[in-house]
Amino acid sequence: MKARPETAKGGQTRRKIVLSAIKLAARHGFADASFQMVADDVGLSQSAVMYHFRDKNALLEELVRTIITHNHETVSALMDPADGAGRRLLKHCLGNVVWALRSRKQDGQILLLLYYLAGRGGAFAEVFKEMIARGRERITEHLLAGVREGLFKLKGDPAAVTETIQDALFGAMLYAASAPDGAVTAAELEKKWGDFVFALTGWKHSGRSPLLPHSKF
Repeated sequence: MKARPETAKGGQTRRKIVLSAIKLAARHGFADASFQMVADDVGLSQSAVMYHFRDKNALLEELVRTIITHNHETVSALMDPADGAGRRLLKHCLGNVVWALRSRKQDGQILLLLYYLAGRGGAFAEVFKEMIARGRERITEHLLAGVREGLFKLKGDPAAVTETIQDALFGAMLYAASAPDGAVTAAELEKKWGDFVFALTGWKHSGRSPLLPHSKF
């Protein structure tokens, strides 16, 4: 069944509001990015914005879910159906850091904000836990696939290896979200994360082709 035109239009308006809020929150800070600023930016009334989001907490939750979607899109774009589990795991790590580097002036700032708010408990702590849990699930899938394919000899229990990778990866993402332009190159990332994956799995990237398309971010 096709969505009614007004429903589709409402979805487009909601998306414009979210993307505007991400931009303004990154520029001014979420506390100072008011509904009126968002309304002015997208050409709506403040009441129209509040029709879609009852308060700033509801808007922030949607911002977080949107940047998670952007993150998944960046990681998925690196994947190739011909990749073995080793390359998939390495690309997963690289893709997450690349996302934080490329989006550090917008999405990356929302990640930093979520990290701060999660420490205060409440709804944002649950969103943060959900994000971490989904990331760990994907890492575990890559690890177990690598064992099945005979590529990995894990240096520990899969759950412990997953936790080690996830902790290191999230720390790298937080750093990347605040890194200055040109501070990191693709070659440096590939070398660092290739060595890290090798230390935990015994799998070594052959280096037959670059995994990342750009030299600087």
